[in-house]
Amino acid sequence: MMKAGLIVAAALLSATHAFAQNAPEPPPKPDAGATAQTNCIDEEDHYRMDGKKPVFFIALTNKCEARLRCKVFANVSSARGSALGHSTLVLAPKSRGAAAKQTFTMRVKMIGGNSMSDRECRVF
Repeated sequence: MMKAGLIVAAALLSATHAFAQNAPEPPPKPDAGATAQTNCIDEEDHYRMDGKKPVFFIALTNKCEARLRCKVFANVSSARGSALGHSTLVLAPKSRGAAAKQTFTMRVKMIGGNSMSDRECRVF
């Protein structure tokens, strides 16, 4: 009888553990104030050609269910000179799909070099 009880308890524990693993994760919460919002923002930056012009772009994607306004700053230095740029991007909540992703693009002197960027985001 005790052995059967242990088997049932083990089965229930296993089912509970499996359910906990499959439960959806709640979306992250934004930080208070103006910060980089590392919990809420995925950032991707690259060089690419826009027609015949080299550009540097920063794509921000919102992972939170809050509308965010981000000030983006970039400094790119290369063998052909430096480029400096900034912009403000408004990111919709994650549930709004494509509107939750925005891109900042700036012209640069050439593809490649050293890039530095920063952002300051807050709930909007």
